Amino acid sequence: MSLRTTLLTASALTTLVAAPVLAQETATSDPTTEVIVTGSRGKPRTVTSSPAPIDIISADQISKLAGSLQLRDVLTQLVPSYQAMAVGSSSQDSIVRPAGLRGMSGVHVLVLVNGQRRHNSASINLNSGNVSAGANPVDVDLIPASAIDHIEILRDGAAAQYGSDAIAGVINIILKTNKTGSSGSFEAGQRFEGDGTTISAQASQGFALPHDGSTTVSLAIKSSDKVVRNSDVTGTMYDTIGGQPDPREASANRRTYQGGLPEIKSLDLVTNTVIPVTDTTQFFATTTFTTRNARVGQAGRKPNANSNITAIYPNGFTPYYTMKEYDFQLSAGLKGTFKGWDSTLGTTFGRDHVINGADNSLNASLGAASPTSFETYSSQFDQWTTNLDLTRHFDVLGGKALQVSTGAEFRHENYQTHALDEAAYANGGYYYTSGTNKGKPALTGAQGAIIVLPGDEADISRNVTAAYVDLALDVTPKWLVTAAARYETYDDSAGDVVSGKVSTRYKVNDWLTLRGAASTGFRAPSLAQMGYAQTGTQFNLVGTTYQLIESKIVKTDSAVGVALGAQPLKPEKSRNYSAGFALTPGHGFTVTLDAYQIELDDRIQLTGLLSSAGVKAILIANGFSGNQYVRYFTNAIDTTTKGIDLVATYNLSTERFGRFRTTLGYNHNETEIDKIAPTPDALAGLGLTLFDRQTQGYITELQPKDKVILGLDWSAGPYAVNIKETRYGEFSLLGATAATDQKFGAKFITDLEVSRAFGDGYRIAIGAYNLLDVYPDKNTIANTIGSSPYAAYSPFGGYGGYYYARLSWKM
Repeated sequence: MSLRTTLLTASALTTLVAAPVLAQETATSDPTTEVIVTGSRGKPRTVTSSPAPIDIISADQISKLAGSLQLRDVLTQLVPSYQAMAVGSSSQDSIVRPAGLRGMSGVHVLVLVNGQRRHNSASINLNSGNVSAGANPVDVDLIPASAIDHIEILRDGAAAQYGSDAIAGVINIILKTNKTGSSGSFEAGQRFEGDGTTISAQASQGFALPHDGSTTVSLAIKSSDKVVRNSDVTGTMYDTIGGQPDPREASANRRTYQGGLPEIKSLDLVTNTVIPVTDTTQFFATTTFTTRNARVGQAGRKPNANSNITAIYPNGFTPYYTMKEYDFQLSAGLKGTFKGWDSTLGTTFGRDHVINGADNSLNASLGAASPTSFETYSSQFDQWTTNLDLTRHFDVLGGKALQVSTGAEFRHENYQTHALDEAAYANGGYYYTSGTNKGKPALTGAQGAIIVLPGDEADISRNVTAAYVDLALDVTPKWLVTAAARYETYDDSAGDVVSGKVSTRYKVNDWLTLRGAASTGFRAPSLAQMGYAQTGTQFNLVGTTYQLIESKIVKTDSAVGVALGAQPLKPEKSRNYSAGFALTPGHGFTVTLDAYQIELDDRIQLTGLLSSAGVKAILIANGFSGNQYVRYFTNAIDTTTKGIDLVATYNLSTERFGRFRTTLGYNHNETEIDKIAPTPDALAGLGLTLFDRQTQGYITELQPKDKVILGLDWSAGPYAVNIKETRYGEFSLLGATAATDQKFGAKFITDLEVSRAFGDGYRIAIGAYNLLDVYPDKNTIANTIGSSPYAAYSPFGGYGGYYYARLSWKM
């Protein structure tokens, strides 16, 4: 069977009606017929016959969630071991939010679109709670739901098959390919508290082309208002007058914190074209384009703060981080059969360009002459990948089927940052002439912004060449054995890497299949981790109080970085082990259980915030004020992640009461730090630790160790109801000492949707996410800056319930 036929078969079998429950379930209710292409380059296999665990998410599952939710939230709702962080008031992380599979980060998951590597984002995950802060993973939210036929998620190490980043698994987004027909939806909703209004519209239309070709055009438009949860700022707001409180203190607005979910406006356009060239060859081309504008509120600056100029903001101000993004990718190539080999030759170029800024802001060091809006810096990531993949079947050893897949890849990557408005970083030398700050210098730099100085700019490129071989042998009709090996060479410090994988699947009988795998993997340091540097003012928990600090990330090869013990980054190396079974004891009843262990060495992390008299002296010697808290990227730790994935589905159809589909998903996941890199002598001599207790806690304690999803979907005639209960386990936020640790309890989140079909292909639905308006536990650290009283790192967010109405069609 050619790869084209495999893709078309998978498309036909997985574009099915399904409730927003678990990814493993589609409307066929029979995993033995759900054909997959991910993880199996040649002979098509099913979910239960695959040697590795794979989830299939249909277009209808996605479309029911994607009107209000971003794609990474959809995956969180449907895949127990996938989790996206609901980050608020954290600049880039509130927009390009951290997410990952099996307790790992987004950079440990390879994302494909139609089997072609998707380019990375130019935005950097900087939030301290991110399990791989500083990387720039693929932003899956830029693929609109209207363009997706289905998604296949391989939950297993696959670096030997697909290359760098595939340590925790692979997400393969398969786009729609249809000659006729249209589908789409219009949805509107808001939070229970009346904010966060979201309006979205999406549509997809297929067109026939000459020579039996087709193109599918998909469009999505979305507008989301901000969501703010805050509390009262403490302390005085104004300078005293003659030693007495300013009368304005009594009526001052203390709800100045505007952090939360961002305001976002986006437009996505996708085209997917297939044109037969000969009887055995087809041309394919895919384009994606996104433009997105976003604005994220930050903590308020008091009138009497050294970050304010009262001539501009007499009552203080709340700055907003702003982002303008332009993203596109073009893929094209040929698929067919050449001398008995199923062949694919493809090339894909992607670019993500981001302009970062701030408004309702100022640079206090410029005094009353300061602008109030800035474009602080731009970042851009380019990736050009060309692949040749060949697959052929041979009869060996007396008629046993051997699949041989081999191929090569060349990839060019470039990452750039450029400083923009000089006024954003210039030191105007302003000193206060009156009030509390009289005689003191004002803070330098645009408030609420991320700033790249001219000396911090980056322009880094590298080339990657790879070759692989992937074998699959049906030893017997019941026993499958696979093996893969891959060699990659980088022309930068990452050097040469070899990875391998073996897996097996044994069909014990018609209802029980055993499977297991062992592999090695790797992830080369991202160009962003090697070249990114920035400065910014932000509120951080320092000791037991929140303080406005100036933090600075420095490059590992910078003078400051070297003086603080930074070393060139090495690739991360992994060892993956998994074992499990697929159980189908009766019609419509399926259970899969897989245990896994991921050992990751030389994991790249940001250090903790480094500050001392010695650090200050080093900063001053290199031309800085010395007031900054410094961080840099380093191969900080070795970790072991252990977990279990359980997915069970049962479907029952009755003539009288309709159709019932029940699902249960469970993930248990724990990460331990096996080794911490020695503190460099340069830091030890300053009395500092490379990777402190608080930073360690982000890896081991911040993600819930348990997640349970229980779903029931009922349909009869035109009516449908589905309800889903998700339990997120407890998690903890460690402080510098045990006295400042915070522990947050487990919570149950209820989602409900009721819908009715009418007319010819139309359906109207009303529903709610977090129907019972559940919030996470409150913080136990004194809140002085007026931020949300609820846990900032809650896995389901701290913003309460959301209700919506949707009109959809499919013709």
